Amino acid sequence: MKTVLKMNPLLECCASLFAAASLFKRSDRGAKVNPKFRRVIMAGFDELERKAFEMKIPVQKVKEAKYALASYVDETVLTSNWPGRMDWMSKTLQLSFFGEHIGGESFFKHLNALRRAGDRFVDVLEIYYVCLQLGFEGKYRLRGLEQLLALQVDLRSQIEGYRKYNDNYLSPYGRPKESVMATMRREIPYWVIGTVTVAAVFFTYLGYAVVTENIAKSNVDDIANLDQKMFPKHRSTSFKRTDYQ
Repeated sequence: MKTVLKMNPLLECCASLFAAASLFKRSDRGAKVNPKFRRVIMAGFDELERKAFEMKIPVQKVKEAKYALASYVDETVLTSNWPGRMDWMSKTLQLSFFGEHIGGESFFKHLNALRRAGDRFVDVLEIYYVCLQLGFEGKYRLRGLEQLLALQVDLRSQIEGYRKYNDNYLSPYGRPKESVMATMRREIPYWVIGTVTVAAVFFTYLGYAVVTENIAKSNVDDIANLDQKMFPKHRSTSFKRTDYQ
């Protein structure tokens, strides 16, 4: 009997933010990202909340997902080559949304609390898992990545247990290609990636579908498509494609 893979509505709500942050994963590490990037990100959070409201996702789940995304985007920007990162440091998303500046520590405190809460927060756990897969390190940046990798493996196992995934249906992109010990010996963990498409974020990392034939497509086109969704022509506020670049 085949396992039915349930789509995560929260991940759909967050897709625009993951895609926008992927600009900093390019080879120049965001050096040419437009100064208006913060406006795009803030619009992405508005989009997250609007979609979540339309989907009737509980407020607590939205808040926890927002916390994870704020921590992830802050770290992504602050560790990049973007010229605006120093200004960003004075007004991080964590500070703007939650009045704190300790996302590197609190991200994992929130994650631990969610893991203890059981399967009712599995959708939120998957958001945290994606952030880790896309390179969030937080406090482990200084403490060592071996522990972080072990945490990811354990978290993935917990999510699979809640979802009751059959391993035959999991995408190979969601787990290490090498043994865990072999991966730990590397300076850079296996999950550090370059630019990712929204499809890769939305499907391959969590094993929702097999989309490997689409991964080679242009990431720029994916971002442009998201731009159209986030800022349709009928809305009063619109951005050009260059806002992302």
